[in-house]
Amino acid sequence: MKKILFVADALDLHLENLDFAGYITGLAQSKLLAIFLENDESEMRTDSMIRTAAVNAGLNVTEEPISLKQHTCDTNIQRFKAACENKGIVCAVHRDRGNPLAELIVESRYADLILLNVGTSFTANREDTPSDFVKDVLSHAECPVVIMPPSFEGINELVFTYDGKAASIHAIKQFTYLFPQFNDLKTVVISINPEDVGPEERYKFREWMHAHYNYLDFLSTEGNVEMGLVELLFERDKAFIVMGAYGRNMISNFLRPSHANSVIKVISEPVFIAHH
Repeated sequence: MKKILFVADALDLHLENLDFAGYITGLAQSKLLAIFLENDESEMRTDSMIRTAAVNAGLNVTEEPISLKQHTCDTNIQRFKAACENKGIVCAVHRDRGNPLAELIVESRYADLILLNVGTSFTANREDTPSDFVKDVLSHAECPVVIMPPSFEGINELVFTYDGKAASIHAIKQFTYLFPQFNDLKTVVISINPEDVGPEERYKFREWMHAHYNYLDFLSTEGNVEMGLVELLFERDKAFIVMGAYGRNMISNFLRPSHANSVIKVISEPVFIAHH
């Protein structure tokens, strides 16, 4: 990998994510390109949000909201650069003012990987996790996305979710090609209702996995897919979780929400999501 994007809300910076970002860039021997996004619709950021962000950035709140917002964004970029230097992370910064989603999708077209905080939001509503912005990125990004963990202490195992469909195979292959350094880690494959996959398909999949990973285990359970995934994933510790496609069809998303939503809400591990 040569181009890893770190997505940052210029007004609401999460420096705690840099431990994971630094680990990934070190693994790939790549620099980190931070995309600082700003929403140009001022009404989407209340005065209270701006003041809170300014305090978090170490500023006073005596300025008018418009100037305080820009001062805070400028300060956060400097804080990010200083934190990267302190952690030994080689970084560059790209600042986009406009529509955050549209800007990021264009950036993703020419990137290898996106690192994203699950709570990133450019509206006044910050209660939903994942946020609407994150859901949109997962649906439309043109490269794989990793939801970063709130804290990071290392990776002990890989966990692949597999249902026999092209989407899950694509995600597994994308992860494998991007992270060949992990082939000696403990690797667990989780399947819900595994009998839904034909025996020949299962054989071909296992053969491919054994060609790429040295320590494999296969876990499965029957029943509701969403609850089964959450149950099997919740007990993992220091795992890197790989999931299949995040639904691109809006109508099908409304009728059948992606399994990734429930997983992201309860799992505190990094989650890799890729789609065609």
